Amino acid sequence: MKRQAIILLAGWLLAALLVPAAESPTAKMFNGQVRSVETGGLSLKARSAEACRQSATASEGAVFFTAWAFPVFEPIYSCQRHHGVSETGPMSIKSRNGRIVVNSDRDHSLTISDGQGKKKDGLYWGVLIFLNRVEKGRCRISDMKLLAPDREYDLGGERLAWLGTADEAQGLEFIRGVLSQEPDRDLRKDLVFALYLFNGSAAVSELIDLARRDPDTAVRKDAIFWLGQKASAAAIKALGEVIASPEALDIKKHAVFALSQLPEDKGTPMLMQIARKNPHSRLRKEAIFWLGQSRDPSALDFFEEILLK
Repeated sequence: MKRQAIILLAGWLLAALLVPAAESPTAKMFNGQVRSVETGGLSLKARSAEACRQSATASEGAVFFTAWAFPVFEPIYSCQRHHGVSETGPMSIKSRNGRIVVNSDRDHSLTISDGQGKKKDGLYWGVLIFLNRVEKGRCRISDMKLLAPDREYDLGGERLAWLGTADEAQGLEFIRGVLSQEPDRDLRKDLVFALYLFNGSAAVSELIDLARRDPDTAVRKDAIFWLGQKASAAAIKALGEVIASPEALDIKKHAVFALSQLPEDKGTPMLMQIARKNPHSRLRKEAIFWLGQSRDPSALDFFEEILLK
C-alpha cells in the first residue's frame, strides 16, 4: 500500500511539472474585424494611442473596441447562466447605446479561483476589453469588461484593435492612466477588480492609494474590499490605518469587514485589538461579530478571555 502511494505521489508530481503554462490570448479569440496594434517595441500606452489615432478619423460618435491581455495570479472563469443552468458556447459582446452588452438576454458572471493554492505568475490570463467612442475627433473609453480567454467573443460587427499582451508593469501603468481620467463609477470599480488580479506590491500600493484618496466613496469601499483579499503586510497595515484614521464610520466598518476576509486568518490579531480597544462601540461590535465567524483558534481564546472575566 505504501509503495502504491509513493508511486501515485511521484506520478502526480511529474504531471504537475509537465503541465505547460497557459498560452497568452491572441486576436483569434475574437470573432470580428480585428486589427493588431502589436508593433514591436511599443508600450501598451503607445499601442492604445495609435489605435485611437487611426480611429479618430471615423465619424463623430463612432465606436470601436480595444483589448489587451495581462497575466493574473489566479485563474478567471467566465460563466453564462440562463434560468440557473450553466451554458457553454460563444459569448456575445455587442455595442448598444454606447455600452457593451454581454449576452443581453442572459446573466453573465466572472469568478476567480476558489483559493486552493496560488499559481505561478503568468500561468493564467485575463483580457480587458474597452469600448471607445469618438468625440470631437478624439476617443475616450466609455465602458470596460474583464473577460476570461476561454470563449470566442463576438464583437457584433464592431472593429477591434488588439493591443496584444502586456506585462504587469505595463498593465498597471495603463490602468492608472484610465483611473486618473475616468469619472464613471462602474468603470472605475471594474478597474479596481482588475488591479486586484495583478500579483505584486505595485498593485497593492495602487489599491492602498485608492482606498485612502479616491474621491468616490464606492470606489474606496471596493478598493478596501479587495485589499481584504490580499494577505500582504502592506495590505493589512493599510486596513488598520483606515480604521485609525478620521474616516467616516461607514468606511471604517468596511475596513473591519475586509480584515475578516483576509486569508489564513491573518486579520484576527487586528480584529481582537479593535474589539478590545477601539473607542467606537460600533466598531468593537463589528470586530466581535467577525471574530465569531472566524475558525481561528485564537479567536476562541479571545472569547474565553472576555466572557470569563
